[in-house]
Amino acid sequence: MKNPALRSGLCALSLLLSVLVNAAGVHQHGLAEAAVVLEGKTLTVRFQAPLMDIIGTEQPPADAAERVRYAKALARVTQPEPSMSAHCELEQSTRHDVDALFSHGKAQGHDGHDHHSEHADVENEWTFVCQNPNKIKDVTLPFLATFPSLSTDVILLLPTGQSSLRLAPGENRIEWE
Repeated sequence: MKNPALRSGLCALSLLLSVLVNAAGVHQHGLAEAAVVLEGKTLTVRFQAPLMDIIGTEQPPADAAERVRYAKALARVTQPEPSMSAHCELEQSTRHDVDALFSHGKAQGHDGHDHHSEHADVENEWTFVCQNPNKIKDVTLPFLATFPSLSTDVILLLPTGQSSLRLAPGENRIEWE
Protein backbone atom coordinates (compact mmCIF):
# COMPACT_ATOMS: atom_id res chain seq x y z
CA MET A 1 0.00 0.00 0.00
CA LYS A 2 1.58 3.26 -1.12
CA ASN A 3 -0.39 5.71 1.04
CA PRO A 4 1.12 5.69 4.58
CA ALA A 5 -1.84 7.58 6.04
CA LEU A 6 -4.27 5.02 4.68
CA ARG A 7 -2.06 2.19 5.90
CA SER A 8 -1.97 3.68 9.42
CA GLY A 9 -5.74 4.17 9.40
CA LEU A 10 -6.36 0.58 8.35
CA CYS A 11 -3.90 -0.64 10.98
CA ALA A 12 -5.79 1.39 13.59
CA LEU A 13 -9.07 -0.10 12.37
CA SER A 14 -7.73 -3.65 12.54
CA LEU A 15 -6.25 -3.06 15.99
CA LEU A 16 -9.48 -1.53 17.24
CA LEU A 17 -11.58 -4.42 16.00
CA SER A 18 -9.21 -6.96 17.50
CA VAL A 19 -9.42 -5.11 20.83
CA LEU A 20 -13.22 -5.20 20.61
CA VAL A 21 -13.24 -8.93 19.89
CA ASN A 22 -10.76 -9.71 22.65
CA ALA A 23 -12.39 -7.33 25.13
CA ALA A 24 -15.74 -8.96 24.59
CA GLY A 25 -14.15 -12.33 25.25
CA VAL A 26 -17.38 -14.00 24.27
CA HIS A 27 -18.98 -14.48 20.90
CA GLN A 28 -22.45 -13.03 21.48
CA HIS A 29 -25.31 -13.88 19.18
CA GLY A 30 -27.51 -10.88 18.43
CA LEU A 31 -24.59 -8.42 18.61
CA ALA A 32 -22.60 -7.24 15.61
CA GLU A 33 -19.64 -4.87 15.48
CA ALA A 34 -18.88 -2.16 12.96
CA ALA A 35 -16.11 0.37 12.54
CA VAL A 36 -16.13 3.52 10.44
CA VAL A 37 -12.79 5.17 9.65
CA LEU A 38 -12.56 8.43 7.72
CA GLU A 39 -9.04 9.49 6.84
CA GLY A 40 -8.52 12.08 4.13
CA LYS A 41 -10.74 11.09 1.22
CA THR A 42 -10.84 7.44 2.25
CA LEU A 43 -13.82 6.01 4.11
CA THR A 44 -13.53 2.45 5.37
CA VAL A 45 -16.45 0.54 6.88
CA ARG A 46 -15.94 -2.83 8.51
CA PHE A 47 -18.75 -5.09 9.69
CA GLN A 48 -18.56 -8.29 11.74
CA ALA A 49 -21.49 -10.38 12.95
CA PRO A 50 -22.04 -13.89 14.27
CA LEU A 51 -22.68 -16.27 11.40
CA MET A 52 -25.71 -17.57 13.29
CA ASP A 53 -27.36 -14.14 13.02
CA ILE A 54 -26.74 -13.87 9.29
CA ILE A 55 -27.47 -17.36 7.95
CA GLY A 56 -29.28 -18.94 10.90
CA THR A 57 -26.68 -21.60 11.69
CA GLU A 58 -22.96 -22.13 12.15
CA GLN A 59 -22.96 -25.59 10.61
CA PRO A 60 -21.42 -26.14 7.16
CA PRO A 61 -23.91 -26.62 4.33
CA ALA A 62 -25.03 -30.24 4.05
CA ASP A 63 -25.79 -30.08 0.33
CA ALA A 64 -25.86 -27.82 -2.73
CA ALA A 65 -29.31 -26.41 -1.89
CA GLU A 66 -28.17 -25.38 1.57
CA ARG A 67 -25.00 -23.85 0.08
CA VAL A 68 -27.21 -21.71 -2.18
CA ARG A 69 -29.37 -20.67 0.80
CA TYR A 70 -26.26 -19.65 2.75
CA ALA A 71 -24.91 -17.69 -0.23
CA LYS A 72 -28.22 -15.80 -0.53
CA ALA A 73 -28.15 -14.95 3.18
CA LEU A 74 -24.55 -13.69 2.93
CA ALA A 75 -25.49 -11.61 -0.12
CA ARG A 76 -28.00 -9.71 2.03
CA VAL A 77 -25.05 -8.01 3.76
CA THR A 78 -24.88 -5.28 1.14
CA GLN A 79 -22.58 -2.32 0.64
CA PRO A 80 -22.89 0.61 3.10
CA GLU A 81 -24.26 3.94 1.87
CA PRO A 82 -22.24 7.03 2.87
CA SER A 83 -23.87 10.49 2.79
CA MET A 84 -24.90 11.16 -0.82
CA SER A 85 -23.45 14.69 -0.79
CA ALA A 86 -19.93 13.29 -0.19
CA HIS A 87 -19.92 11.60 -3.62
CA CYS A 88 -18.23 8.41 -2.46
CA GLU A 89 -17.36 5.60 -4.83
CA LEU A 90 -16.61 2.07 -3.77
CA GLU A 91 -12.94 1.35 -4.37
CA GLN A 92 -12.60 -2.08 -2.78
CA SER A 93 -14.64 -4.59 -0.84
CA THR A 94 -13.77 -7.76 1.00
CA ARG A 95 -16.58 -10.20 1.61
CA HIS A 96 -16.54 -13.77 2.82
CA ASP A 97 -18.33 -16.34 0.73
CA VAL A 98 -19.61 -19.75 1.82
CA ASP A 99 -16.33 -21.46 0.88
CA ALA A 100 -14.26 -19.00 2.92
CA LEU A 101 -16.49 -19.44 5.96
CA PHE A 102 -16.46 -23.22 5.83
CA SER A 103 -12.99 -24.43 5.03
CA HIS A 104 -12.87 -28.23 4.76
CA GLY A 105 -16.34 -28.51 6.28
CA LYS A 106 -15.46 -26.79 9.56
CA ALA A 107 -16.45 -23.28 10.60
CA GLN A 108 -13.54 -20.88 10.89
CA GLY A 109 -12.95 -19.31 14.28
CA HIS A 110 -12.16 -15.66 15.06
CA ASP A 111 -8.46 -16.12 14.30
CA GLY A 112 -9.13 -17.65 10.88
CA HIS A 113 -8.13 -21.16 11.96
CA ASP A 114 -10.46 -24.13 12.09
CA HIS A 115 -11.97 -24.74 15.52
CA HIS A 116 -14.75 -27.12 16.40
CA SER A 117 -15.65 -25.36 19.65
CA GLU A 118 -15.54 -21.73 18.47
CA HIS A 119 -18.22 -19.74 16.73
CA ALA A 120 -17.84 -18.25 13.27
CA ASP A 121 -18.33 -14.66 12.16
CA VAL A 122 -19.16 -12.94 8.92
CA GLU A 123 -16.61 -10.19 8.26
CA ASN A 124 -16.95 -7.66 5.45
CA GLU A 125 -15.03 -4.50 4.68
CA TRP A 126 -15.69 -1.72 2.17
CA THR A 127 -13.35 1.10 1.18
CA PHE A 128 -14.68 4.21 -0.53
CA VAL A 129 -12.95 7.21 -2.06
CA CYS A 130 -14.98 10.37 -1.48
CA GLN A 131 -14.83 13.63 -3.44
CA ASN A 132 -16.24 15.64 -0.53
CA PRO A 133 -15.28 13.75 2.66
CA ASN A 134 -16.13 16.76 4.85
CA LYS A 135 -19.79 16.26 3.85
CA ILE A 136 -19.99 12.75 5.29
CA LYS A 137 -22.26 13.01 8.30
CA ASP A 138 -23.64 9.48 8.27
CA VAL A 139 -23.29 6.01 6.85
CA THR A 140 -26.28 3.73 6.41
CA LEU A 141 -25.92 -0.02 6.71
CA PRO A 142 -29.06 -0.92 4.72
CA PHE A 143 -28.73 -4.63 5.39
CA LEU A 144 -29.34 -4.17 9.12
CA ALA A 145 -33.03 -3.71 8.29
CA THR A 146 -33.04 -7.36 7.14
CA PHE A 147 -31.68 -8.54 10.49
CA PRO A 148 -34.18 -6.92 12.91
CA SER A 149 -32.91 -8.65 16.05
CA LEU A 150 -29.28 -7.61 15.58
CA SER A 151 -27.77 -4.81 17.71
CA THR A 152 -24.54 -3.28 16.40
CA ASP A 153 -21.72 -1.72 18.41
CA VAL A 154 -20.03 0.95 16.26
CA ILE A 155 -16.60 2.53 16.63
CA LEU A 156 -16.00 5.82 14.80
CA LEU A 157 -12.47 7.00 13.94
CA LEU A 158 -12.99 10.40 12.35
CA PRO A 159 -10.88 13.52 11.79
CA THR A 160 -12.86 15.11 14.63
CA GLY A 161 -12.05 12.31 17.07
CA GLN A 162 -13.02 8.86 18.19
CA SER A 163 -16.35 7.75 19.58
CA SER A 164 -18.65 4.79 19.82
CA LEU A 165 -22.35 4.11 19.75
CA ARG A 166 -24.78 1.23 19.63
CA LEU A 167 -27.41 0.79 16.97
CA ALA A 168 -30.49 -0.85 18.43
CA PRO A 169 -32.19 -3.65 16.51
CA GLY A 170 -33.83 -2.16 13.42
CA GLU A 171 -31.57 0.91 13.34
CA ASN A 172 -29.27 1.07 10.35
CA ARG A 173 -27.96 4.62 10.20
CA ILE A 174 -24.70 5.68 11.87
CA GLU A 175 -24.73 9.47 12.36
CA TRP A 176 -22.17 11.98 13.61
CA GLU A 177 -21.53 15.71 13.48
